Parts: sequence; C-alpha cells; structure tokens
Amino acid sequence: MVSFLIATCRVTMSTAQQLRETGEAMGLKGSELVIFVREQQTLKNERKAKEDERLEKARLFELERARLESKEKEEARREREKERQLELKREEKASIEKEKERQEKEEARQEKEKDRQL
Repeated sequence: MVSFLIATCRVTMSTAQQLRETGEAMGLKGSELVIFVREQQTLKNERKAKEDERLEKARLFELERARLESKEKEEARREREKERQLELKREEKASIEKEKERQEKEEARQEKEKDRQL
C-alpha cells in the first residue's frame, strides 16, 4: 500500500505542483491551499476512476458482443450443416429410388425377353 502511494505521489507530483501554482494564483495559502490541492486531486482521481470504469464496461461489452457474434456464427454454421445433411439424404433417397426404378425396368425387360424366347 505504501509503495502504491509513493508511486502515485511520483506520478501526480507534477499535477500537484500545477494545482499548487493554480491555488496560489487564486490567492490561496497554507491550509486552504492544501485543501484545494487535495480536493482537486480527489476530483481528478474520481474522474479517472469513472473513466477506467467506463472503459472496462466498454471492453466487457465488446467481449460479450464478440462472444454473441461468434455464437450466432456457430449456430448459423450448424444450421447450414444440418441443411446440407438433409439435402444429401434427399439426394441419396432420390438416387436409391431411381436405381430401384431402373432395376424394376430391367427386370420387366428381362421378363419380356424371357417370355419372347418361350
């Protein structure tokens, strides 16, 4: 926790300096200046936290959107595959039916040929 505070202080030192200079330019001194700088830093941190939260929500939204899109694509792929399988079955059934008809015609032809020979 202490190292985080030290790192935060290092990162915001220039900002704190700028805030101090702004407060001094406004005529603030002593404890009023310290309070001003702390309040401004708090406001900045709150804005940053809100922005981080907004960015995280946007990131999660995009992840969820991508997941749903992927799911929809997978469902569409499955549906296409199911339709393809049904079409193959129809074609196979038609082919079997055609072959059956051909065999029946061939048997009838052979029967005629047999009758003719007798």
